[in-house]
Parts: sequence; structure tokens; C-alpha cells
Amino acid sequence: MKAILFSSEEYLDEAKTLSETAGYEIVSIYKLPKKPNPSYYIQEDKLNKLKNENIDAIIVFDLLKPRHFINLNKELGGKMKILDKLLLLLEIFALHAGSKEAQLQIELAKLKYELPIIKDVYKKHKISEQQGLLGAGVYGVESILRLYHRKIAKISKELMHIKELRESQVKQHESNGIPTVAITGYTNAGKTSIFNILTGLHQKVDSSMFTTTAPKRFKISINGQKIMLVDTVGFIRGIPPQIIEAFFVTLSEIKYADIILLVVDISLEDTLILEMLKSSFSTLRELGISGKPILIVANKTDKIPYEEIDRRSDLIYKISNEIYSPIIGIIPFSAKTLYNLSNLKIKIAESLLMYYNQEKREIT
Repeated sequence: MKAILFSSEEYLDEAKTLSETAGYEIVSIYKLPKKPNPSYYIQEDKLNKLKNENIDAIIVFDLLKPRHFINLNKELGGKMKILDKLLLLLEIFALHAGSKEAQLQIELAKLKYELPIIKDVYKKHKISEQQGLLGAGVYGVESILRLYHRKIAKISKELMHIKELRESQVKQHESNGIPTVAITGYTNAGKTSIFNILTGLHQKVDSSMFTTTAPKRFKISINGQKIMLVDTVGFIRGIPPQIIEAFFVTLSEIKYADIILLVVDISLEDTLILEMLKSSFSTLRELGISGKPILIVANKTDKIPYEEIDRRSDLIYKISNEIYSPIIGIIPFSAKTLYNLSNLKIKIAESLLMYYNQEKREIT
């Protein structure tokens, strides 16, 4: 499918990668306006150009308001799909949603995001002018609103049941004395590669984003100690709150872990590394995580000069300690060459031992 992309310079690489991951071929790129148009978000001269384009979608890499969707659809006659950042992410999640839980989360987020758009149309009495879903007339839209509310209530109830079931499973693991280690971090940092190395499995790994949308659990043994290892969905910069909310059940695997492995791409430029770190810790805070031990894995050391490894590792460790506590260490690592694999395993085992000794002291 052909698409035109609107993105800021800062997020352009990420926007292109996400668009391509969703299956879109970007034929033209425009900069986002510094001051969004109140009616359409994008500039009116660009909108007029779009009317003559033979494309399937317009991707605006930001969060649009209901009026933007409504007015763009009206001006373009509903001929092109309008996607903002959140809807683009949901399309990507849908491509990888293997579990029932992931499918429900995606559907719930989409329903909640579309609901205000339909309500806005209804309030402004522009129903007859809209295409497709929004062209059903007053009574039709009232019916659609009721349908949306019923679906949201039903899916929310199902997800609550899944959450309760998962919490029960986590408690069962705890009663079995098996500690849990959750691998998390920015998407494309190499989380699944590390999961595969530690487990011996062959989960899908490629350069596209969000190949993991549901947690994968596997029991392993490190230095004779049994561990439940969990691979989780990746973070992104400026992740919309709706995504955090929709995928809370999936992301909550991190919350229930005893130790968190935060994977960071050490091959990025310093400014980008810092931004990724801030984004990751911000997302962890939104999940209600604080005081849980974090071990940082600085992955992709094979992509930088050897003399840069210590400097960048020190920078990551220093900044992380300023943002979060406790950071229990940092391991420079390469999933490609297996550099420092033995040290990574030793540090995981030591961290769990330290964690359990501390737990015992607190109990006594």
C-alpha cells in the first residue's frame, strides 16, 4: 500500500521504519507543521495536493484530534485511510498479535480511540456528510455508539479476567520459588535476541519493530538456579498513553518480575541513548514500577569501537542512576558475538541472590 508520511525531522527514521513495518510504501514525505492547522492538523496547501494523489493512506506521525480525522475524511472524500501515530502502532500490533489477549488489547485500544471521533460527529450534526462508518445518519450513529460501549465493556471484562488469571499464575510461580527475570527496553534494542541466547529458543528476530506483542515465558537454569525468563513488548519514544493503557496486561509482566533486564542499544549516538533511557524509565514509572532492581544490558557493542565501550557504558550507568534506583549494574554485551555472555549470566544469578537475601532480611 502506498502512503504519504507527515513527520518531524527528529522522528523521521522511526516514523519511516514503523510505516514500513505496517506494510506501507512511503512515496512522499512532508514535515509536520510547527503550528498544526486547527481543522486538519496538516497545512491546507498540502491537503489540496493530496486530493490529486493516487495513494492508499496518509500517515501523520503525531496524535490527531477527532476533528482532524473528521475534517480530513470530509475533504478527501474518504478515499484514503487516515492514520496517526497511535493507529499506525495498532496496525503493527495487529500484524503480530498471536495471542487472544493481544488481539483483545488491540481491539479495545482502537474502539476507545474511535469512540470520541464518532461522538464528535454526532455532536456537530455532520453525520450526513461523512463517509463509511460516519455516514449512517443520527439513529445509525446512536446505534454504533451503543455497540461501541457494549464491546468496550465486554472486552474490558475479558481482559480483567486474563489479568486475574495471570496474577494467579505469577503467585503460583512465587510459591514454587522460581524467580522471574523480565527483559524490557526500547524496541529494536535486541531484547528477543538476548531471550533466544539465554533460552536456546528461536523466537522471530528482525529489523522491523514490535515483533513481540505478547510476553514469552521460558524456564531456564543459570549456574544451577532455575529462572523464569520473560520477553516483553518494546517501548518507543513518546509512546501514547492509550498504548500503555491497552497493553497494561502485557506490560505488567515487568511489574511482577523480581529483576528487570533493561536492554539499551549502546551503538546509538549519545543524545539518542539518553532519550531512549528517559523514555524507558518514564514508561516503567507509568506502569507503577519503582524500587525494583534493574540490571542494564548495553547491547550491540560489536557496532562501536572497542575503546568507546567503557565511555558509553559509564554514561548509561550514570544517567540511569540519576533517574532510577536501584540500578544494580551494567553489562556491555553483544547478542551477535556473544561478548560478555558469561558475565551476563553471572550477574543475573548474583542479582537474584542479592535480591532474595535482601527480602529475607526485610522479613526478619
